[in-house]
Amino acid sequence: MANELNHIIVHVKDRRQTAAFIAELMDTEAPVDWGPFTQITSSNGVGIDFADDHVAPDAINFSHLAYLVTDDEFDTIFGRIEKKGLRYWADPAMKREGQINHEYGGRGVYIKDPGGTCAVEFITKPYGQTPSPNVERPESA
Repeated sequence: MANELNHIIVHVKDRRQTAAFIAELMDTEAPVDWGPFTQITSSNGVGIDFADDHVAPDAINFSHLAYLVTDDEFDTIFGRIEKKGLRYWADPAMKREGQINHEYGGRGVYIKDPGGTCAVEFITKPYGQTPSPNVERPESA
């Protein structure tokens, strides 16, 4: 049976702030409020619905969104990251701050959303068949 991802819900501290932050970095359409969600849509049609989590902030699950972008898009997004003075990392464990990675022959970078509850990754090459031995994974992964 064929399937494709239609949408996903990500719980964050401030749904509108996180959605606007990602949309601005990617220079994509403005987020849309849809009931209790604020949605951005990827170029392949997947809706990412951000929801305010009304529990204690430390109870929010740390989420991870990864976007596959072209080299030119990466340059533009990374330029925005630097211009805004955002912290960034080369690895999902967020131990190599101020660096980008070159995994699988491409480039990748990780940032956190404004609330600090969602890692946003931009990569120029999809992951290979096996995990890279060069990348330290977060303990929860």
